[in-house]
Amino acid sequence: MKNFINISDISKKELRKIIENAKLRKEKRSNLKKNAIDPDAPLDGKILIMLFEKPSTRTRISFDIAVKQLGGKSLTLNPDEIHYGRGNESLSDTAKVLSQYADIVMLRTHAHKNVLEFSKNLNIPIINGLTDLSHPCQIMSDVMTFEELRGPIKNKRIAWLGDGNNVVYSLIEAAVQFEFQLSIACPKGYEPDRKILKWAKKNKGNILLTKNPLEASSNAD
Repeated sequence: MKNFINISDISKKELRKIIENAKLRKEKRSNLKKNAIDPDAPLDGKILIMLFEKPSTRTRISFDIAVKQLGGKSLTLNPDEIHYGRGNESLSDTAKVLSQYADIVMLRTHAHKNVLEFSKNLNIPIINGLTDLSHPCQIMSDVMTFEELRGPIKNKRIAWLGDGNNVVYSLIEAAVQFEFQLSIACPKGYEPDRKILKWAKKNKGNILLTKNPLEASSNAD
């Protein structure tokens, strides 16, 4: 696994490995101070560059503290203060420059195409911190939270009530990869992207799409 852009890009085995590793590290950190570095320091000597087109509280703090707890360093860049596709420097140029200074990039952007453009021109991994299309890290944390509270998520029934946004896109991918049932209730005209629904059907996802919130939430875990 080089990049973490969409949950559907990652194998079921790798996704499960990420969740179990996170649980184990969280458990081992239970008696450590927040600024303490994990004993094995897996990111020792590594630098994470974070780019935020969109404002963030939880994502920014989570990534910044996490990389430090894993033994690495972080640097936050404001797109308004660097070229980032402006003037004579394209997004691909910026990506190539960052590859020379860092070991990994996290991008939180309005346009999913920006993450894809970066990934094509980076020589280092990139993590999707949020786009208009998907929000994979949010859903991975949701899966972990569910399992901490209710046990394995496989074959459980999860309900989503609201519009078919970027979070739902990643939730549908997770339903297929983690093999849980997903019931989605959306108002007419706010359904999830047809492409992801088609992908889920092709990959035997157990997805219910309805306009009735009571139907979606019935018997949900």
